Amino acid sequence: AVVSTQSGHYGRELKSIVAVGCCYHLITQKERTQSYMTDGPHKKQLCDPNSIHAYPISKYLQQYPLYFTRNALNLASQAPERMSTSRSLPAKNLFYRAVFHVLLQDEFGSLPARNVGHSASAAPDFFRYCKTALKKLKLCDVSDPVIQSYYERFNDGTVERQLYAFHQLRILLTRVIESLILIDRMLFLHDNEIEPSILGLFDPVVSPRCYVLVAEKLRHCTMPTFGK
Repeated sequence: AVVSTQSGHYGRELKSIVAVGCCYHLITQKERTQSYMTDGPHKKQLCDPNSIHAYPISKYLQQYPLYFTRNALNLASQAPERMSTSRSLPAKNLFYRAVFHVLLQDEFGSLPARNVGHSASAAPDFFRYCKTALKKLKLCDVSDPVIQSYYERFNDGTVERQLYAFHQLRILLTRVIESLILIDRMLFLHDNEIEPSILGLFDPVVSPRCYVLVAEKLRHCTMPTFGK
């Protein structure tokens, strides 16, 4: 929105732009994908086919659109370099969430995608995670023995190790998704005769959103460039 607003509203007065991406999970797209939330405070912001600021904004990607699920946009906001440097495993609630998902499918069948919020994620154990999440989702309570049975069923270490391995492989796609979002913005500027470049400005361990989009309006615009 910043890139398209600045270039569109200031027109001839625009000389240059410096923009750092943030909060990709809240990006508005021109089409809704099946994995989006159906509730929550941001539901109306996630899809707007008539918005000039909605992804994709470049002519090329409007012609050949590639839309993202909510999970993909959440992934684009991750910090792969920080995780690699710290060499730490994902939080325990990643395992809790996966087991809870199985419990929901078995006990309640198909449900629309919804968010359990930070209160459940901060739970100290699986039992409290389930109780908090069920209350947040406004679902009827599940008995203590049933909750315990699901925990014991998957708590042999095997599933948790597989889940963490999958999580590490998934994180490798972070920069792929982020790159496509940035390229769309860069091509949009090129469409408007503004010379764009993408540069690595910050330490990705300190600031995961380390790439900056730099653009200068020129008379003769060449193809976009990428920096290190």
